[in-house]
Amino acid sequence: MISRRVNDIEYAIRDIAVIANQVEQKGKKIYRLNIGDPLKYDFITPPFISDALAKVSHDGKNFYADSLGVLELRKEISKFLKNKKKIDVTHDDILVTAGVTEGIYFLLAALIERGEEFLIPGPTYPLYINNTKFYDGIPVEYELDENEGWDPNIDDMRKKITNKTQGILICSPNNPTGGIFSSEKVKQIIDLAGEYNLPILSDEIYDQITYEKEYVSPVSLSKDVPVIAMNGFSKSDLMTGWRLGYLYYHDPENKLTELKEGMAKLARARLSASSIAQYAAIEIFRTKSDHTKELVRKLKERRDYSYNRIRKIEGISCVNANGAFYLFPKIDFNEFDRWDNDKDFVIDLLKETGVCSVYGSGFGDFGKGHIRLTFLPNKDILEEVYDHIENFLK
Repeated sequence: MISRRVNDIEYAIRDIAVIANQVEQKGKKIYRLNIGDPLKYDFITPPFISDALAKVSHDGKNFYADSLGVLELRKEISKFLKNKKKIDVTHDDILVTAGVTEGIYFLLAALIERGEEFLIPGPTYPLYINNTKFYDGIPVEYELDENEGWDPNIDDMRKKITNKTQGILICSPNNPTGGIFSSEKVKQIIDLAGEYNLPILSDEIYDQITYEKEYVSPVSLSKDVPVIAMNGFSKSDLMTGWRLGYLYYHDPENKLTELKEGMAKLARARLSASSIAQYAAIEIFRTKSDHTKELVRKLKERRDYSYNRIRKIEGISCVNANGAFYLFPKIDFNEFDRWDNDKDFVIDLLKETGVCSVYGSGFGDFGKGHIRLTFLPNKDILEEVYDHIENFLK
Protein backbone atom coordinates (compact mmCIF):
# COMPACT_ATOMS: atom_id res chain seq x y z
CA MET A 1 0.00 0.00 0.00
CA ILE A 2 0.99 3.63 -0.50
CA SER A 3 -0.45 6.79 1.01
CA ARG A 4 -2.49 9.18 -1.10
CA ARG A 5 -0.13 12.05 -0.36
CA VAL A 6 2.86 10.18 -1.77
CA ASN A 7 0.99 8.69 -4.70
CA ASP A 8 -0.16 12.13 -5.86
CA ILE A 9 3.33 13.68 -6.02
CA GLU A 10 4.47 14.80 -9.47
CA TYR A 11 7.70 16.61 -10.25
CA ALA A 12 8.01 17.17 -13.97
CA ILE A 13 11.61 18.42 -13.81
CA ARG A 14 12.92 15.04 -12.67
CA ASP A 15 10.07 12.87 -13.96
CA ILE A 16 11.19 13.67 -17.51
CA ALA A 17 14.73 12.65 -16.53
CA VAL A 18 13.50 9.07 -16.06
CA ILE A 19 12.48 8.99 -19.72
CA ALA A 20 15.75 10.67 -20.70
CA ASN A 21 17.70 7.90 -18.98
CA GLN A 22 15.74 5.27 -20.92
CA VAL A 23 16.44 7.06 -24.20
CA GLU A 24 20.13 7.39 -23.31
CA GLN A 25 20.38 3.65 -22.65
CA LYS A 26 19.38 3.11 -26.29
CA GLY A 27 22.46 5.03 -27.39
CA LYS A 28 20.99 8.50 -27.90
CA LYS A 29 23.02 11.56 -26.89
CA ILE A 30 21.01 13.51 -24.29
CA TYR A 31 21.08 17.29 -23.88
CA ARG A 32 19.90 17.79 -20.30
CA LEU A 33 18.23 21.17 -20.29
CA ASN A 34 15.65 20.11 -17.74
CA ILE A 35 17.44 20.62 -14.42
CA GLY A 36 18.66 24.02 -13.23
CA ASP A 37 22.06 22.92 -11.99
CA PRO A 38 25.00 25.03 -13.24
CA LEU A 39 27.47 22.51 -11.83
CA LYS A 40 26.38 19.95 -14.42
CA TYR A 41 28.04 22.19 -17.01
CA ASP A 42 31.21 24.29 -17.06
CA PHE A 43 30.60 26.10 -13.77
CA ILE A 44 32.51 25.10 -10.63
CA THR A 45 32.16 25.81 -6.94
CA PRO A 46 34.65 28.59 -6.09
CA PRO A 47 37.79 26.87 -4.76
CA PHE A 48 37.91 29.02 -1.61
CA ILE A 49 34.49 27.64 -0.61
CA SER A 50 35.53 24.04 -1.22
CA ASP A 51 38.78 24.65 0.67
CA ALA A 52 36.75 26.05 3.57
CA LEU A 53 34.64 22.88 3.64
CA ALA A 54 37.71 20.67 3.90
CA LYS A 55 39.24 22.89 6.58
CA VAL A 56 36.22 22.99 8.86
CA SER A 57 35.87 19.23 8.61
CA HIS A 58 39.53 18.69 9.51
CA ASP A 59 39.07 21.22 12.31
CA GLY A 60 36.40 19.00 13.83
CA LYS A 61 33.17 20.80 12.91
CA ASN A 62 31.52 17.47 12.09
CA PHE A 63 28.97 17.49 14.91
CA TYR A 64 25.25 18.32 14.89
CA ALA A 65 24.79 22.07 14.56
CA ASP A 66 22.23 24.24 16.35
CA SER A 67 18.80 23.41 14.93
CA LEU A 68 18.21 27.03 13.94
CA GLY A 69 21.61 27.24 12.29
CA VAL A 70 25.20 28.01 13.25
CA LEU A 71 25.16 31.31 15.12
CA GLU A 72 28.17 32.78 13.28
CA LEU A 73 26.52 32.05 9.93
CA ARG A 74 23.21 33.59 10.95
CA LYS A 75 25.05 36.72 12.08
CA GLU A 76 26.88 36.93 8.74
CA ILE A 77 23.60 36.51 6.83
CA SER A 78 22.06 39.27 8.96
CA LYS A 79 24.95 41.65 8.16
CA PHE A 80 24.76 40.77 4.47
CA LEU A 81 21.03 41.49 4.30
CA LYS A 82 21.51 44.78 6.10
CA ASN A 83 24.54 46.03 4.15
CA LYS A 84 23.77 44.75 0.65
CA LYS A 85 19.98 44.72 0.57
CA LYS A 86 19.00 47.28 3.22
CA ILE A 87 16.94 44.61 4.99
CA ASP A 88 17.07 44.89 8.77
CA VAL A 89 16.72 41.47 10.43
CA THR A 90 18.68 40.03 13.35
CA HIS A 91 20.19 36.58 13.59
CA ASP A 92 17.17 35.58 15.70
CA ASP A 93 15.00 36.18 12.61
CA ILE A 94 16.99 33.66 10.52
CA LEU A 95 16.55 29.89 10.23
CA VAL A 96 19.13 27.87 8.29
CA THR A 97 17.64 25.06 6.19
CA ALA A 98 18.78 22.18 4.01
CA GLY A 99 18.22 24.22 0.88
CA VAL A 100 15.17 26.31 0.06
CA THR A 101 13.37 22.99 -0.48
CA GLU A 102 13.35 22.26 3.25
CA GLY A 103 12.20 25.82 3.92
CA ILE A 104 9.20 25.23 1.65
CA TYR A 105 8.34 22.03 3.53
CA PHE A 106 8.60 23.82 6.86
CA LEU A 107 6.51 26.79 5.80
CA LEU A 108 3.66 24.85 4.27
CA ALA A 109 3.61 22.34 7.13
CA ALA A 110 3.27 25.22 9.59
CA LEU A 111 0.85 27.28 7.50
CA ILE A 112 -1.64 24.90 5.84
CA GLU A 113 -4.47 22.86 7.37
CA ARG A 114 -6.80 20.51 5.47
CA GLY A 115 -8.88 22.38 2.90
CA GLU A 116 -7.04 25.69 3.28
CA GLU A 117 -5.70 27.55 0.26
CA PHE A 118 -2.32 28.92 -0.72
CA LEU A 119 -2.09 31.54 -3.48
CA ILE A 120 0.80 30.85 -5.84
CA PRO A 121 1.99 32.33 -9.15
CA GLY A 122 0.99 30.51 -12.30
CA PRO A 123 3.22 29.17 -13.72
CA THR A 124 5.29 28.28 -10.69
CA TYR A 125 7.91 25.91 -9.32
CA PRO A 126 6.06 22.57 -8.91
CA LEU A 127 7.19 21.98 -5.34
CA TYR A 128 4.72 24.63 -4.16
CA ILE A 129 1.86 22.77 -5.83
CA ASN A 130 3.04 19.38 -4.54
CA ASN A 131 3.68 20.44 -0.97
CA THR A 132 0.43 22.33 -0.59
CA LYS A 133 -1.42 19.20 -1.68
CA PHE A 134 0.84 17.03 0.50
CA TYR A 135 -0.41 18.89 3.57
CA ASP A 136 -4.01 18.52 2.36
CA GLY A 137 -4.24 22.13 1.21
CA ILE A 138 -5.36 23.59 -2.10
CA PRO A 139 -2.88 25.44 -4.35
CA VAL A 140 -4.62 28.32 -6.14
CA GLU A 141 -2.76 29.87 -9.08
CA TYR A 142 -2.89 33.58 -9.89
CA GLU A 143 -1.95 34.56 -13.42
CA LEU A 144 1.44 35.77 -14.51
CA ASP A 145 0.70 37.70 -17.68
CA GLU A 146 2.93 36.54 -20.52
CA ASN A 147 2.00 39.61 -22.58
CA GLU A 148 3.32 41.82 -19.76
CA GLY A 149 6.68 40.11 -19.34
CA TRP A 150 5.22 37.58 -16.87
CA ASP A 151 4.20 40.30 -14.39
CA PRO A 152 1.45 39.26 -11.95
CA ASN A 153 -2.20 39.98 -12.73
CA ILE A 154 -3.36 41.72 -9.55
CA ASP A 155 -7.03 41.66 -10.54
CA ASP A 156 -6.86 37.89 -10.96
CA MET A 157 -5.12 37.57 -7.60
CA ARG A 158 -7.81 39.59 -5.84
CA LYS A 159 -10.58 37.44 -7.31
CA LYS A 160 -8.93 34.30 -5.96
CA ILE A 161 -8.54 35.37 -2.33
CA THR A 162 -11.11 33.66 -0.09
CA ASN A 163 -11.61 33.17 3.63
CA LYS A 164 -9.56 29.98 3.24
CA THR A 165 -6.47 31.74 1.84
CA GLN A 166 -3.50 31.40 4.20
CA GLY A 167 -0.79 33.27 2.32
CA ILE A 168 0.49 34.67 -0.98
CA LEU A 169 3.65 33.45 -2.68
CA ILE A 170 5.94 35.77 -4.62
CA CYS A 171 8.49 33.84 -6.67
CA SER A 172 10.76 36.42 -8.31
CA PRO A 173 12.94 35.99 -10.29
CA ASN A 174 10.50 33.34 -11.34
CA ASN A 175 11.06 29.69 -12.07
CA PRO A 176 10.11 28.68 -14.81
CA THR A 177 9.62 31.96 -16.69
CA GLY A 178 12.70 33.98 -15.74
CA GLY A 179 10.42 36.96 -15.14
CA ILE A 180 11.01 39.52 -12.39
CA PHE A 181 7.98 41.09 -10.73
CA SER A 182 7.99 44.87 -11.14
CA SER A 183 8.31 46.89 -7.93
CA GLU A 184 4.92 48.43 -8.67
CA LYS A 185 3.25 45.00 -8.76
CA VAL A 186 5.12 43.82 -5.67
CA LYS A 187 3.82 46.87 -3.79
CA GLN A 188 0.29 46.12 -4.97
CA ILE A 189 0.62 42.53 -3.71
CA ILE A 190 1.82 43.82 -0.35
CA ASP A 191 -1.16 46.19 -0.12
CA LEU A 192 -3.52 43.36 -1.04
CA ALA A 193 -1.98 41.06 1.57
CA GLY A 194 -2.36 43.80 4.17
CA GLU A 195 -5.98 44.33 3.23
CA TYR A 196 -6.78 40.66 3.87
CA ASN A 197 -4.35 40.20 6.78
CA LEU A 198 -2.26 37.61 4.93
CA PRO A 199 1.47 36.89 5.14
CA ILE A 200 3.67 36.94 2.04
CA LEU A 201 6.10 34.15 1.26
CA SER A 202 8.98 35.29 -0.94
CA ASP A 203 11.17 32.83 -2.86
CA GLU A 204 14.38 34.77 -3.53
CA ILE A 205 16.80 32.00 -4.51
CA TYR A 206 17.60 33.70 -7.86
CA ASP A 207 17.77 37.28 -6.53
CA GLN A 208 21.47 37.69 -7.45
CA ILE A 209 21.05 36.25 -10.95
CA THR A 210 19.49 39.16 -12.80
CA TYR A 211 20.14 40.90 -16.10
CA GLU A 212 18.62 44.20 -17.30
CA LYS A 213 15.73 44.46 -14.84
CA GLU A 214 16.31 45.26 -11.17
CA TYR A 215 15.09 42.84 -8.52
CA VAL A 216 13.20 44.26 -5.54
CA SER A 217 12.53 42.19 -2.42
CA PRO A 218 9.03 42.55 -0.92
CA VAL A 219 10.73 42.87 2.47
CA SER A 220 12.25 46.20 1.44
CA LEU A 221 8.82 47.54 0.45
CA SER A 222 6.71 46.20 3.32
CA LYS A 223 6.20 48.40 6.37
CA ASP A 224 3.70 46.31 8.34
CA VAL A 225 2.81 43.23 6.24
CA PRO A 226 4.72 40.15 7.46
CA VAL A 227 7.04 38.48 4.95
CA ILE A 228 8.83 35.15 5.24
CA ALA A 229 11.63 35.11 2.66
CA MET A 230 13.61 32.08 1.47
CA ASN A 231 17.07 32.14 -0.03
CA GLY A 232 20.23 30.08 -0.18
CA PHE A 233 23.64 29.37 -1.61
CA SER A 234 22.81 26.78 -4.28
CA LYS A 235 22.58 29.01 -7.34
CA SER A 236 24.52 32.25 -6.85
CA ASP A 237 27.38 30.53 -5.00
CA LEU A 238 27.38 27.37 -7.14
CA MET A 239 26.72 24.97 -4.27
CA THR A 240 23.65 23.06 -5.45
CA GLY A 241 24.66 19.71 -3.95
CA TRP A 242 25.52 21.21 -0.57
CA ARG A 243 21.80 21.69 0.20
CA LEU A 244 22.16 24.86 2.21
CA GLY A 245 19.60 27.65 2.43
CA TYR A 246 17.94 29.94 4.91
CA LEU A 247 14.73 31.79 5.55
CA TYR A 248 14.22 35.02 7.41
CA TYR A 249 11.23 36.75 8.99
CA HIS A 250 10.15 40.34 8.44
CA ASP A 251 7.54 40.82 11.15
CA PRO A 252 7.16 44.46 12.23
CA GLU A 253 3.96 43.84 14.23
CA ASN A 254 4.81 40.40 15.66
CA LYS A 255 2.13 38.59 13.69
CA LEU A 256 4.34 35.58 13.00
CA THR A 257 5.23 34.63 16.58
CA GLU A 258 3.31 31.34 16.56
CA LEU A 259 4.44 30.45 13.04
CA LYS A 260 8.05 31.19 13.91
CA GLU A 261 7.92 28.94 16.98
CA GLY A 262 6.23 26.21 14.95
CA MET A 263 9.02 26.37 12.39
CA ALA A 264 11.60 26.16 15.17
CA LYS A 265 9.88 22.97 16.41
CA LEU A 266 10.14 21.48 12.95
CA ALA A 267 13.81 22.47 12.78
CA ARG A 268 14.53 20.82 16.13
CA ALA A 269 12.69 17.66 15.08
CA ARG A 270 14.97 17.21 12.07
CA LEU A 271 18.13 17.99 14.12
CA SER A 272 20.08 20.38 11.86
CA ALA A 273 21.29 21.34 8.42
CA SER A 274 24.82 20.18 7.51
CA SER A 275 27.26 21.60 10.06
CA ILE A 276 30.33 21.60 7.81
CA ALA A 277 28.39 23.25 4.96
CA GLN A 278 27.28 25.99 7.34
CA TYR A 279 30.75 26.67 8.76
CA ALA A 280 32.22 26.71 5.26
CA ALA A 281 29.52 29.13 4.04
CA ILE A 282 30.70 31.70 6.59
CA GLU A 283 33.73 32.26 4.34
CA ILE A 284 31.47 33.39 1.49
CA PHE A 285 30.66 36.52 3.48
CA ARG A 286 34.22 37.07 4.70
CA THR A 287 36.05 36.55 1.41
CA LYS A 288 35.96 39.07 -1.41
CA SER A 289 35.03 37.26 -4.61
CA ASP A 290 33.44 38.07 -7.98
CA HIS A 291 32.22 34.54 -8.66
CA THR A 292 28.54 35.55 -8.79
CA LYS A 293 29.24 38.43 -11.17
CA GLU A 294 31.18 36.08 -13.44
CA LEU A 295 28.34 33.56 -13.28
CA VAL A 296 25.85 36.22 -14.37
CA ARG A 297 28.12 37.45 -17.15
CA LYS A 298 28.41 33.99 -18.68
CA LEU A 299 24.70 33.32 -18.25
CA LYS A 300 23.73 36.56 -19.97
CA GLU A 301 25.73 35.60 -23.05
CA ARG A 302 24.02 32.20 -23.14
CA ARG A 303 20.61 33.72 -22.53
CA ASP A 304 21.08 36.18 -25.40
CA TYR A 305 22.15 33.42 -27.76
CA SER A 306 19.29 31.13 -26.74
CA TYR A 307 16.64 33.83 -26.96
CA ASN A 308 17.82 34.95 -30.41
CA ARG A 309 17.76 31.37 -31.68
CA ILE A 310 14.30 30.64 -30.27
CA ARG A 311 12.67 33.78 -31.64
CA LYS A 312 13.76 32.80 -35.19
CA ILE A 313 12.08 29.39 -35.03
CA GLU A 314 8.69 29.42 -36.72
CA GLY A 315 5.83 28.39 -34.46
CA ILE A 316 7.53 29.34 -31.17
CA SER A 317 7.23 32.60 -29.26
CA CYS A 318 9.22 33.51 -26.17
CA VAL A 319 9.52 36.26 -23.56
CA ASN A 320 13.14 36.95 -22.71
CA ALA A 321 14.32 36.15 -19.18
CA ASN A 322 15.20 38.97 -16.79
CA GLY A 323 16.55 36.64 -14.14
CA ALA A 324 17.41 33.03 -13.22
CA PHE A 325 18.55 30.76 -16.08
CA TYR A 326 15.39 29.56 -17.79
CA LEU A 327 13.41 30.41 -20.90
CA PHE A 328 9.76 29.41 -21.15
CA PRO A 329 8.81 29.45 -24.84
CA LYS A 330 5.26 28.89 -26.04
CA ILE A 331 4.55 26.32 -28.76
CA ASP A 332 1.87 27.14 -31.34
CA PHE A 333 -0.05 23.86 -31.35
CA ASN A 334 -2.41 25.23 -33.99
CA GLU A 335 0.54 25.13 -36.36
CA PHE A 336 1.88 21.82 -35.06
CA ASP A 337 -1.17 19.58 -34.78
CA ARG A 338 0.98 16.46 -34.43
CA TRP A 339 0.89 16.85 -30.63
CA ASP A 340 -2.12 17.12 -28.34
CA ASN A 341 -0.27 18.82 -25.48
CA ASP A 342 3.08 20.09 -24.23
CA LYS A 343 3.97 16.83 -22.45
CA ASP A 344 3.57 14.80 -25.65
CA PHE A 345 5.68 17.40 -27.47
CA VAL A 346 8.49 17.26 -24.89
CA ILE A 347 8.60 13.45 -24.89
CA ASP A 348 8.61 13.31 -28.69
CA LEU A 349 11.34 15.96 -28.87
CA LEU A 350 13.41 13.99 -26.37
CA LYS A 351 13.05 10.65 -28.14
CA GLU A 352 13.83 12.02 -31.61
CA THR A 353 16.56 14.57 -30.83
CA GLY A 354 17.85 13.86 -27.33
CA VAL A 355 16.91 17.39 -26.19
CA CYS A 356 15.50 17.06 -22.66
CA SER A 357 13.28 19.98 -21.70
CA VAL A 358 10.36 20.18 -19.24
CA TYR A 359 6.69 20.33 -20.23
CA GLY A 360 5.08 23.59 -19.14
CA SER A 361 1.98 21.93 -17.67
CA GLY A 362 4.30 20.55 -14.97
CA PHE A 363 4.45 24.10 -13.63
CA GLY A 364 0.68 24.45 -13.26
CA ASP A 365 -2.30 25.30 -15.44
CA PHE A 366 -0.83 28.60 -16.65
CA GLY A 367 2.22 26.74 -17.95
CA LYS A 368 0.26 24.66 -20.45
CA GLY A 369 1.42 24.98 -24.04
CA HIS A 370 4.98 25.90 -23.02
CA ILE A 371 8.29 24.16 -22.43
CA ARG A 372 11.08 25.13 -20.04
CA LEU A 373 14.69 25.16 -21.18
CA THR A 374 17.77 26.09 -19.20
CA PHE A 375 20.48 28.13 -20.91
CA LEU A 376 23.24 26.76 -18.70
CA PRO A 377 25.31 24.86 -21.31
CA ASN A 378 28.06 26.57 -23.28
CA LYS A 379 27.34 28.06 -26.69
CA ASP A 380 28.57 25.03 -28.64
CA ILE A 381 26.08 22.76 -26.87
CA LEU A 382 23.30 25.34 -27.15
CA GLU A 383 23.94 25.62 -30.87
CA GLU A 384 23.44 21.86 -31.24
CA VAL A 385 20.28 22.02 -29.12
CA TYR A 386 18.62 24.73 -31.18
CA ASP A 387 19.69 23.15 -34.46
CA HIS A 388 17.94 19.98 -33.27
CA ILE A 389 14.78 21.84 -32.21
CA GLU A 390 14.63 23.81 -35.45
CA ASN A 391 15.08 20.72 -37.61
CA PHE A 392 12.63 18.76 -35.50
CA LEU A 393 9.88 21.35 -36.04
CA LYS A 394 10.60 21.61 -39.75
